[in-house]
Amino acid sequence: MTAVLDPSILARALGYPYPAHPAEYLFRDGRAEPLATDYPLDGLTPVIAVGSNRAPDQLARKYAGWDVTIPVTRHRAHDVDVVYAAHMASYGAIPATLAASPGTVVELWITWLDEAALARMDATEAVGVNYDRFRVSIAFEHDERPVPASVLLYVARRGLLRLDEQPIALAAIPAEHRRYEPAAMGDLLRRVHARHGGGAFEDWLAARIGETGRTARQVLVESLAADAHVAPLSLWSVDQAAER
Repeated sequence: MTAVLDPSILARALGYPYPAHPAEYLFRDGRAEPLATDYPLDGLTPVIAVGSNRAPDQLARKYAGWDVTIPVTRHRAHDVDVVYAAHMASYGAIPATLAASPGTVVELWITWLDEAALARMDATEAVGVNYDRFRVSIAFEHDERPVPASVLLYVARRGLLRLDEQPIALAAIPAEHRRYEPAAMGDLLRRVHARHGGGAFEDWLAARIGETGRTARQVLVESLAADAHVAPLSLWSVDQAAER
């Protein structure tokens, strides 16, 4: 029986990493509010939002029903890039991870989390299953705010997705001097389908989404992981081993 893909589910898969807010913001009551330049960040943990976690829509999904206040700041980071991970999320997107990329300058957002918000973020990132969490040092720039000496980073456990032997950058994330070919999610998924799938694209994708698609999705992930590149974390000046 052919799986039928609801248009909203298809939009969620293809829309990753979802629109960034036009400016830095305060996520509160499920929406983005203006963030004052002197908003206090003391006592909060800076966590890099590599992919969709920079987007208000994704934070609204992750923190639905939670009483949280999360400052979200935008930075420029040197010698790294945002690339696709060798993994498929339960909603059909190929998520992001960070890669060393000498000479690249990429836009990276930081979520500033209290203890409860960090625990929730760990759960949504499936720490210990899909990602590991590390404390790292990255060369950040910001025109108005001090940059953190170190930040938490979720690193994809299965490594960097490779097609034609090279990682692929997220076209939706602005960057200069990229070393890796960028691709939008729709194009990337169609390339994965061409290499690892068969039949109509939407039928293939539908059969890998949600609980009913778990087995087929896991088979795909194993194939992606077999061809993945696992970069040494020393490239990001790791301060300490995995915290979880």
